[in-house]
Amino acid sequence: MGDLQLALDRYGSDFARWPSAERAEAEAIFATNPHAATLLATSRRLDLAIAAAMQPMPLDAAFVGRIVAHIGERTHHDVAVKATPRLYAWAGAAMAVFLITGFAAGLALPTSQGEDAFAGLMFGSVDNDTTATDTGSLL
Repeated sequence: MGDLQLALDRYGSDFARWPSAERAEAEAIFATNPHAATLLATSRRLDLAIAAAMQPMPLDAAFVGRIVAHIGERTHHDVAVKATPRLYAWAGAAMAVFLITGFAAGLALPTSQGEDAFAGLMFGSVDNDTTATDTGSLL
């Protein structure tokens, strides 16, 4: 049944869109197997729903005229965000998370590598004595 479902997903419920090699076998299976017939009916409903959704919306001159007439009007209300205790709490929590994350990232940077501290954090350091040993890189 998995192959039939994949074929229905790929070709749809209209057998005219199916490859001729698979069409005859699929029609026979869908005609004899009740579970396959249910899959086909579901696929047909989906195909009809997609076809209906893809129909262009009829636009007449009156509809376009109403849109153009209301372009200059200002019927919506400007809403300002008001500071509330909940907003202050979320902003404070976000600042605390960013500060702690920045502090932790600063502690994680190696200090013994000089200007290459960021590169050491990202790519690790390679000991010349051994062959490419990665010592704690992020990548």
